[in-house]
Amino acid sequence: MTRLPRLVAAALLAATLSPASAAEPAALTLPKDFRSWTHVRSMVVTDPEEGMYGFHNVYANATALKGLRSEKGPRAYADGATFVVSIFEVKQEKGLVVAGTKQRDVVQVKDGKSRKTGGWRYASFDPAGKAIAVDATSCAACHTQAAASDMVFTRFAE
Repeated sequence: MTRLPRLVAAALLAATLSPASAAEPAALTLPKDFRSWTHVRSMVVTDPEEGMYGFHNVYANATALKGLRSEKGPRAYADGATFVVSIFEVKQEKGLVVAGTKQRDVVQVKDGKSRKTGGWRYASFDPAGKAIAVDATSCAACHTQAAASDMVFTRFAE
């Protein structure tokens, strides 16, 4: 091999192995302003054995809201569509079911490059906003139940 092809081969190998090309996308962060987004749903998962047990408040950014309101064919979301679900302890007070202590916030972000997880990325945060490890493939596996609505369980009603 002459010097030039060796340099080219070395450069290609270095580019292939470089952290930038092999790196996973940056970790998701909890959007600081999500409570100013549109609140699209509240619901209660009442089974304590269910992984998403709790009183849920669901927020959608403008991109997610556009997808929720779409009436054309099967629902689909553009990259950047983001949902945040604040999950609280289920509490009963004087015959009412109310949100108790905050348990966590979960985030779902549309990212078409995330093919292994159905085009979505997932994250979870404790009440102080510190990241909690999650298995995104488990999140995606559950969300396949909502495949007809692009992996999103939330419905929006005016």
